[in-house]
Amino acid sequence: QEACEARGCTWCSSDVPNAPWCFFPENSPYGYARSGNAEQTAKGWRVTLNKRQALSLFGNDISPIVLEVEFQTKDRLRFRLYDPNAQRFEVPLKIDGPGVTAEEANYEVEF
Repeated sequence: QEACEARGCTWCSSDVPNAPWCFFPENSPYGYARSGNAEQTAKGWRVTLNKRQALSLFGNDISPIVLEVEFQTKDRLRFRLYDPNAQRFEVPLKIDGPGVTAEEANYEVEF
């Protein structure tokens, strides 16, 4: 707990199996923050994320990045993170789903 809080993280013990006890607070200088509003797409949502500050935990951070969320079935969600300014190879795997709306899904997506 002391090491966690010394890094500026939040400590919250939990009885939930595999739940992290140490995590970054919402106002952390690390990570990414939403840039603008989420944009609704034909199959879900798209949102642009920008690096919060110059601090980096792992190096070679990309900013901005795009998060696409696709509602595939009532029980399956697909999300994709990518660099909008650089093309990369993606495995040409097509996964068809009936296509559901957020209201029909058995899960919730919050930004």
